[in-house]
Order: sequence, then C-alpha cells, then structure tokens
Amino acid sequence: MHIVKAHNSISTLHINFSSSSSPSIPLPFFVTTPKPVYSFMMKCISYIIDPDGDVELLLKQPNSQQLIPYVPSDACGEESEDPMNEPTVARGSLDVRYDVFDDLLSPAAAAADDDDDDDDDDEDLYSPGTIICASSSIDLEKDTPNIRTTLEGQVRMRVSSRHLILASRYFRSALEGPWSDASTTSSFFGKPLRQVVAYKWDAVAFAIVLDIIHGRHRGVPRSVDLMLLTRIATIVDFYHCQEVVQIFADSWRGIGAPIGSKFCSHTLMWLFTSWVFPHQWVFDQATKITLWHMDDPSNINTKELNLGGILTKINDKRQELIGEIVAALRGLLKTLPNSDFVCDWHKYDSLTCHSITLGILERELQLIDSSNIPLVPPFNGYSVVSMIRLANNLPESIAATTQDYDHYHDVSACSVRSRMRHLLSDVKVEMNSWTLNLGLNVGGG
Repeated sequence: MHIVKAHNSISTLHINFSSSSSPSIPLPFFVTTPKPVYSFMMKCISYIIDPDGDVELLLKQPNSQQLIPYVPSDACGEESEDPMNEPTVARGSLDVRYDVFDDLLSPAAAAADDDDDDDDDDEDLYSPGTIICASSSIDLEKDTPNIRTTLEGQVRMRVSSRHLILASRYFRSALEGPWSDASTTSSFFGKPLRQVVAYKWDAVAFAIVLDIIHGRHRGVPRSVDLMLLTRIATIVDFYHCQEVVQIFADSWRGIGAPIGSKFCSHTLMWLFTSWVFPHQWVFDQATKITLWHMDDPSNINTKELNLGGILTKINDKRQELIGEIVAALRGLLKTLPNSDFVCDWHKYDSLTCHSITLGILERELQLIDSSNIPLVPPFNGYSVVSMIRLANNLPESIAATTQDYDHYHDVSACSVRSRMRHLLSDVKVEMNSWTLNLGLNVGGG
C-alpha cells in the first residue's frame, strides 16, 4: 500500500492488494492540516459596591476606549501607545480592591499563554470576582499578530440607584426620566435588578468614579497619573457628575503638575482634564501651548476625547492672529511704494530702501502663495509661532548685513522685519495673554 499523489491538504490514497486477482481500488482519502485553535473564555467580572443595590451597571467592551490623541510630530519625546495595544493598562499603585479587573485579558494575551501550566490558568480564570459566562473558539493563523480586541469580557457592578440619581443627571434621566420604563432587568446577582448598560470605559476608572459616588472613599487613590486621570475625566464628563468627584480631583497631585512647553498628546490630555475638573492655571497653560503650536486642526485626531468645542475656539484665535500678520504683510506691499519710512542706513527717505524692501517682500510672498501651503484662510500648515518666525526670517538686503552698516547685527530698517516689529510684538502679547473662560461652556463638539 502506498500513497501516490498529494495536492495541498487533500490526498488520494490508492490501495494495492497483494493478490493479483484483486483489482486496484482508488479510494479517496482526505488529509487536512488543522489550523491552531484557541479557546477563549468570556469573563464576567462582578464588582459589588452596594450589596443591597437595586441597579446593575453592565459594562460591555471594557478598556477599549481610545483616548490618547494623535498629534503630528508629537513632541512629547515618547511614543504614547494606545491602551488597545496593551494587555493591561498601567495605572500606578492602586488599592487591592481593583485587582479583580486585571482578569480582563485579551485573546492575544490568552493565546500567548497557551503553553503555560493548566493549573495556573484555572487559578487565574476562577479568581475572586471573576465568572466564566461564555466561551468560544477562534482560529488563528500561525503568524497572527497580538492585537487586542474589545470582546474580552464584561463587568457587572451592583450599585444604588439613589446614589446615582443624586450624583448624576444622566442617571437621573435614565432611572427616573421618560426612558426608565424601557429599561431591562437582570438576575445576575440573584434577584432581578434594573440594568443600565455602559460601553468601553476603563473598568478601573469606572469603579473609582462609582466608589466615590457611593462614599467608598478609603480605597480611592490619592494621586493618579495623567492616563488614569484622563480616563476618569471622560466618565465624569459623560455622566455629568463633576461635583461629587471634584474634591478628589483637587487632591490628585497630578492635576497641578507642570505640563511643559511642547505641543503633544499630553498637552491635549491636560487641556481636557483641566476643563472637566476646572483648574484655571493648567487650562491656561495647555490653551496657550495649543494656540502657539497648532498649525492644522484637521491633522489632530482627538480620538474619543470630547475636545471639539475647545479646539474650535483655539483655532478661531489662531486664524485671527495669523490673519493679522498676513494682512500687515500684504498691506506693506501696498504702502511701500509711497512710504515715508526713514531708513537709518541711508539717513533719509530713500527710494532705494523702499525698493529693496518691496522687491524682497513681493518675491517672498509670491513664492509662498505658489507653494502647497499658501497664506490664505484657514491658514492650515501655519501656527502662530511659525508665522511670526516666517515674518522675522524674510531676507534682508545685502547692504544691511555688511560690516560697514552702522547697526550691524541689529535689525535693518531696510528689512521687512523692522517694519513689522511693532505688529509682531502686539501679536505676541495677545497670544501670551489670551485665555478661555472656564466658567463658560467651551466644551462639546
């Protein structure tokens, strides 16, 4: 007996009997190469805040929010990875009560651990607070990358409706408003409870907010990093429960930390957190840095941060300040031919001085206007800082940069820079003093 032919994963087996009187019978025989199959458990994390609570909060797709904004050429000096790409989210030192949420492992992480000891896996699966509520099998190719998915489990929290209603107008509407009759019930905790569904929140951040609402303050962290603070702020902003959480926001040391002078993803996270938990100094610093350096808001991806309204107002101011500089440059083109500007190089009102400046300015503006980022509204590609730099760096005449010039190394009066000096100084003052009023509703979008 021998195998005579094979194609891919299907083979035809011919069986030849030793007896000459017996015919050769072709018998189809299928051989398939199995793909690796991994079984994943859908975990239900139970977190009881109020043992007598009458509401179940069901958190679906936990830890799947994308909150780290994308800023082109991020100047933070480090690549901020989105938590979706990490099996766990670094949250610093937290109370042991929040350890149960570490059981929210991704399928990729589970697949990576498939060679571990089975006893250890069982111990992890059935750790306190974790229940296996469903299981499934997924076929993975050999070279499947470790990608974190959102369908890893769910979190069920038992809470009190009275605490939720007092702390949050969102929950007041959900539990007492016109939609309350349409709410579902759940018997996960034994007795039927009204169920409210939430999506994608970071599980630890959600638990911290709910612990604060229910007065379980002993394990609430007294300091948090910027990442966790941002996750908490998104939840507080959504449920409109700033008042009850504000006392902790004031004590979290990170809220008043220096934010640096570089424009990066952290700048926008500080901008958001200092708006949700009002902190005027931090908000002003983040606003100024954004105003200085933002050159094209369409290139900024705020992900799921509710920054639309704030960035719109900052961008309006950016366009206004850049518009003032551009208008002054174009106005100079019109006034130079008849200017009475006295040049201290020529010692009198010289046509030569005006002609040199006019020629340089006209040429440079033509080059800019013919480029792929012309000086037209909304001035995408230009920040206020880069526009000031552009005006200051326009070429000067050769005469004004020679050793014989009385003010060598100074700003030549023949230059555009000299004639724009006062306007640029006014723009800098306005740029550095402009703020948004936290008392106004500057968010949304």
